[in-house]
Amino acid sequence: MIEEVALVSAVGPEGVRVTAARTSACAQCASKSNCSQGVLSQWGQGKTVEIDVQNPEALPVQLGQQVVIGLEEGSLVRASLLLYLLPLLMLILGALLGSSMGMVEWQQIMLAMVLMLTGFVLARRLSTGRGAEVRYQPVLLRIV
Repeated sequence: MIEEVALVSAVGPEGVRVTAARTSACAQCASKSNCSQGVLSQWGQGKTVEIDVQNPEALPVQLGQQVVIGLEEGSLVRASLLLYLLPLLMLILGALLGSSMGMVEWQQIMLAMVLMLTGFVLARRLSTGRGAEVRYQPVLLRIV
């Protein structure tokens, strides 16, 4: 489980709204001062994001409390594969299919682009299907 400490900003019947600081892996890296990605990640430091979190155990939280929220690693991997790998595979499939059908280069490119867009649409449909909202929703784990 991927865990993060957040601050409770609202409590409702469906769950809890929390505010968390945006951090990147570069913030903990020893080479952050020598890396251009580390310098770029410092621009986003100090910014916060508000998200709704489920409270399945009905923990008694109050405004201003620090809590630990979590997200299953499997859901993050699944979402990454859907969003990045599926459209890329569809793009490659389109290029190979166009080549095997004897299409000229611009037709191969167009077919590959159409299939890549189809991959994005499929990823969207698969990620918003029945039960997907619960799978990708962070949950409240404990009060700090």
